[in-house]
Amino acid sequence: MILIFKNNEPIEINSKAEFEQFTTDYRIIHAAGGIVRNDEDEILMIHRLGKWDFPKGKVEEGEQYDETAVREVEEETGLRDIMLGEPLPSTFHTYELRGEPILKETHWYKMSAPKQALTPQTIEDISEAVWVPIADVDSKMQESYPSLTLLWNNYEK
Repeated sequence: MILIFKNNEPIEINSKAEFEQFTTDYRIIHAAGGIVRNDEDEILMIHRLGKWDFPKGKVEEGEQYDETAVREVEEETGLRDIMLGEPLPSTFHTYELRGEPILKETHWYKMSAPKQALTPQTIEDISEAVWVPIADVDSKMQESYPSLTLLWNNYEK
């Protein structure tokens, strides 16, 4: 079973056939990113377009999902020395891009890195890149997307 968030509301998909039927109306885009934890038990978060988020971005041609995840975290936050960990469940959400319906699957990974200064990628509308104490992430998730809240709630803290 997977959940696809359409208009921020979950749609439960219970079979491969049901997923294939759902996707016929969408162009599928793949992205990858990470939940990054530092050596002080803080989580890396970004603030983009009024929402708290985890760094992620679109997969480039020829790239593996894990390569995309590390590259995007580096580009969006300036973070270096990232250690890639185990994969996390993918998230799915829909949106429109210039009138075209899109289904985005984001492949997530656990990551770690030493605490360091961060630089938000403002060209991507990221206004902040910050280390958040793990105990404070839940409050930030109240200003996030339902698919990311689900991801965070299932993350082993």
